[in-house]
Amino acid sequence: MPARLKSLELHGYKTFANRTLFEFAGTVTAIVGPNGSGKSNVADSLRWVLGEQSYGLLRAKKTEDMIFSGSESRPRAGMAAASITFDNSDGWLPIDFSEVSITRRAYRDGLNEYLINGQKVRLKDVSELLAQSGLAERTYTIIGQGLVDAALALKADERRRLFEEAAGIGLHRGRREETLRRLETTKRNLERVEDILAELKPRLASLERQARRAIEYEQLRSDLQLLLREWYGYHWHEAQQEMAEAQAAVHLQEQRLQKAQDEQAVTAGQLDGVRTQIQALRGQLDGWHRQLSELHARREAASRELAVSQERERSILAQQESIQRQAASLDEEARFQQEQVAAAGQELQRLQDELNDAAAQVQSARQALAARQAERARVDKLAQAARQELGGLNARQGQLQARLAESRAQAERAEKALEAALQALERAEKEHRSAEAAHQAARRALEAAEAGQHAADERLAQKRKRLAEVDGQRKSARDERAGMAAEAARLKARLDVLDQAEAALTGYASGTRLLLQAARQQRLSGARGALNAFLEVPAELEKAVSAALGEYLEAVVLDSGLDPALDLLQQGNGRGVLLPLDLPPRPPSLKGGGGEGAVS
Repeated sequence: MPARLKSLELHGYKTFANRTLFEFAGTVTAIVGPNGSGKSNVADSLRWVLGEQSYGLLRAKKTEDMIFSGSESRPRAGMAAASITFDNSDGWLPIDFSEVSITRRAYRDGLNEYLINGQKVRLKDVSELLAQSGLAERTYTIIGQGLVDAALALKADERRRLFEEAAGIGLHRGRREETLRRLETTKRNLERVEDILAELKPRLASLERQARRAIEYEQLRSDLQLLLREWYGYHWHEAQQEMAEAQAAVHLQEQRLQKAQDEQAVTAGQLDGVRTQIQALRGQLDGWHRQLSELHARREAASRELAVSQERERSILAQQESIQRQAASLDEEARFQQEQVAAAGQELQRLQDELNDAAAQVQSARQALAARQAERARVDKLAQAARQELGGLNARQGQLQARLAESRAQAERAEKALEAALQALERAEKEHRSAEAAHQAARRALEAAEAGQHAADERLAQKRKRLAEVDGQRKSARDERAGMAAEAARLKARLDVLDQAEAALTGYASGTRLLLQAARQQRLSGARGALNAFLEVPAELEKAVSAALGEYLEAVVLDSGLDPALDLLQQGNGRGVLLPLDLPPRPPSLKGGGGEGAVS
């Protein structure tokens, strides 16, 4: 055994966290080391990799105990793997490899994997491979601690089983037991089959009748397929014509649709132009509205200025009338003063005359001189006062004349401002009238544009309605076309089926099919085909003609060569109807070979 064991590799098994390789040369007989170094774990790994299932013998309780549980310096492992390699150059293991490697892997979820030379196998495969070489599970090839005492304490039957395992009989015993179990299962299955046969035997007659009915059904079905082929062919041609008409109608509708779409495009362009014009007119109308608002504002301002000017004019006129009244009053007062001055002058002249007279009489009236002088002084004072009063009146008259000139200038300025205001008002009224006219023209243009837009909208609605109708017609035409295409596809499928049936000669009797196949293979010269291929019958007479002809409907038309056809019928043990064009006076009949050939 040591010469055949080459190596043992452990990875994550119990205390072997790192990958560890043990190579066993021919001179190795033992592994020694201090306590706790892992010698027992090496022995347990050998037993474990060879398929041991008892965790008690492996000094564990579950699969996780086989996996490295971790330490302070490294985490625990997730898998334990052990690989043992044997030298099989002398073929002591029943496998076609010179070197055999057995691997076992265990995961923490309890899953175990077995590999032989890297290929996954079952535990049973490993056990059978090792059992043929004396390394079975219970051969005690590997003796652990306490197993010697256990082997010595075995009972006679258990000791006998141990010897049989050591001798290699256990594998054959297991195979024998398995074979016996399979034989028992086969025996039970055989009994069940016999029971089923016993149940089916009374039903054989009924099954035969059903089989005959099935054969008749197949014959009728083939005849029906033949009739359906002709029927579908007729309707297929009609459907082709209808489809061609529908395609023409669809083409016409597509042309109409294209025309309607072109009209719609032209109408849309016209509508866009009208909308552009309406937009421009609206912009122009907005400008006119703004100008009209400005003119209204200017008119209001001019009206206010005019009212102010009128009020000023009325005030000036009132002042002028007051000044005129004052001037008239001053004129009256001046005239009165002038009259008084004139009167005073006359009085002065009179007094001067009297003075002159008195001076002449001075000498005579010295006593009255003093009185006259006093009177003269008084008169002088009166004259001086009158002169002073006349100077004040003259100054007042100058002031009144200046005020009158100023009032007249103010009146002239007011008249000029009034004329300017009237001219501005007249211009504003002209501008207002022109703006009103432009506004009316713009309103009329807007109304015309709105009428055009309304007409365009109506035309567009009509076009859209027409387009919707065309779309509906196109949709219905497309649906109809799709339906026709589906019907054409269905008819084509049926036609393909009929062509296949025609190619396979489905529906013909066995003899007719034999002769037609021989004609196709040029083994029967002069055969033109079946009679039904040369008949053209109206649809309403198909059933009547088919019923009248019966089996003669499948008669094979021959130009010549009746004997070869009869020979083929006799060789094929078939029955058929022949229709030679060079019909002899008495057509022969042929019987034999389990079938018959008939000539009609």
